[in-house]
Amino acid sequence: MGALSVANRTLAVMCRRGFVSERMTGLVAMALLGLLLALGAACGGGESSEVGKVTQIDGPFASVSAGYSHTCGVRRGGTVLCWGLDKQGQATPPDGEFTSVSTGGYHTCGVRRDGSVLCWGSNQTFRGLGYETTGQATPPEGVFVSVSAGPDHTCGVLRDGSLRCWGDDEHGQATPPEGEFASVSAGGNYGDGYTCGILSGGSLRCWGYDDDGQATPPEGEFASVSAGGSHACGVRRDGLVECWGDDDDGQATPPEGEFVSVSAEWRSTCGLRRDGSIQCWGDGYVPPPEGEFASVSATCGVLRDGHIQCWGDDGRYVWATGPEGVFASVSSGTTHTCGVMRSGSVQCWGDDEYEDGWVTPPEGEFASVSAGNAYTCGVRRGGSVACWGDDEYGKATPPEGEFASVSAGMFHTCGVLRDGSLRCWGNDAHGRATPPEGWFNSVSAGNGYTCGVRTDGLVECWGYDEYGRATPPEGWFNSVSAGSFHTCGAQRDGSVRCWGLDIRGVAAPIEGVFLSVSAGENHTCGLRQDGSVRCWGDDEYGKATPPEGVFLSVSSGYNHTCGLRQDGSVQCWGRNRNIVLPPG
Repeated sequence: MGALSVANRTLAVMCRRGFVSERMTGLVAMALLGLLLALGAACGGGESSEVGKVTQIDGPFASVSAGYSHTCGVRRGGTVLCWGLDKQGQATPPDGEFTSVSTGGYHTCGVRRDGSVLCWGSNQTFRGLGYETTGQATPPEGVFVSVSAGPDHTCGVLRDGSLRCWGDDEHGQATPPEGEFASVSAGGNYGDGYTCGILSGGSLRCWGYDDDGQATPPEGEFASVSAGGSHACGVRRDGLVECWGDDDDGQATPPEGEFVSVSAEWRSTCGLRRDGSIQCWGDGYVPPPEGEFASVSATCGVLRDGHIQCWGDDGRYVWATGPEGVFASVSSGTTHTCGVMRSGSVQCWGDDEYEDGWVTPPEGEFASVSAGNAYTCGVRRGGSVACWGDDEYGKATPPEGEFASVSAGMFHTCGVLRDGSLRCWGNDAHGRATPPEGWFNSVSAGNGYTCGVRTDGLVECWGYDEYGRATPPEGWFNSVSAGSFHTCGAQRDGSVRCWGLDIRGVAAPIEGVFLSVSAGENHTCGLRQDGSVRCWGDDEYGKATPPEGVFLSVSSGYNHTCGLRQDGSVQCWGRNRNIVLPPG
């Protein structure tokens, strides 16, 4: 889908790109631990009054594909560079030379110089109450001239003009018609995919989900087409743009004038004019910078000199920065904080009063990290768990195995193995480290108890149940966070439910739609759909007074809170006696 890449949400109802159908309202990836996803400027707000931050990535590049969670560009020498969210490996391209690349939801596909297609990233799609392997990242053999990665399906044009599609086919989006095609664009929202293609004669064909008319194209001859979330746009051979499908925000009402290409997103569309300028329309976008561009994809474009420019701070999860020197995730412990940098190395800061080394991480590359009470555990990229710091009760002595995620609590630790089963170690008083059988998406170790989200979305808790903190309510959840005396979870409809001891309103009902929630000692913070953070409960030291702006994730500690910004920087608030603010 090139211009449209929709992310496979990990934590909540993703209103951005219309991820609000009941079919897809819950998505917690096993390997993600339900932490990292966010959506700034998601369902609210309109066009910005000024151009957002512009970041240039030096080239020269031949093309760029900006998706929802990551971006990739093909250098003129054929190598691929990607940046952004990489929890499923979608931003870690293989070696070799490519002619083109297309960023999908949690996967990416590229055409090699020999015409073969290679994909990397996730191969799964959420269906009903669990995940299915749909194979959008498993391309068929053949000699291709182009490829387009959608949210959970992929299509490509073979050299003979025929189409091949693979991945989710619930609405027939991966069952292309016969004919000789010049190009193809895979689009839609998760569970509601569709595809459009241009026949060699210039006429359009669309197939798949069509509730908003996005798969019912107009007649006429077109030079290019871009399938967005629930609308599509094409450039006619005379240079005029025509759009069809959902137009609630004006995204399907293009301006007059001649264009070279067009990129349809969720609530907005951007087009490249003949003079190299970019013009956008619809809602929720940041105006593009001035300049002479050769191509455009979402909020990134290739300048005519080969450099890439990305712009805006609109929460689209396309981080307009390179992968160096920034964080991919952050975790707040009792009096220290740790984060995984994009390089995979771990950096910790804060209190190490007893010199047990809990702020001195080991070397190596990690996929995730969890800061607990005077110790830290992390999942290495190979799946093994390493812990450091205080090892009272053996909480920092992990078992062998391949883990998808880990959660460090007060005196015990739990992790989700790659097969979905649980392993816990450390203090087992009240059975907190004796997990139930079955398959889980995520787990959260608290103070004396543990809670996990099963693959069917139900929450199960075990251990010390004082104040009812280990007695979860009914309902379907995306994630759960065990604090000290209360627990909170993000439900599939985006609402937050909390239970346990309700000191200072920490477990009180909270209105709004949230992507994730993090329960601390006696305060809670949640990430809203627009990327803003809201906190409630005890506000001592200002730990429940978050700064303004867009965040990708938030983590509540004992007396402080930290959040991950879109540019990969970490911002913390609350008590700083033990230097819990990030270095630098």
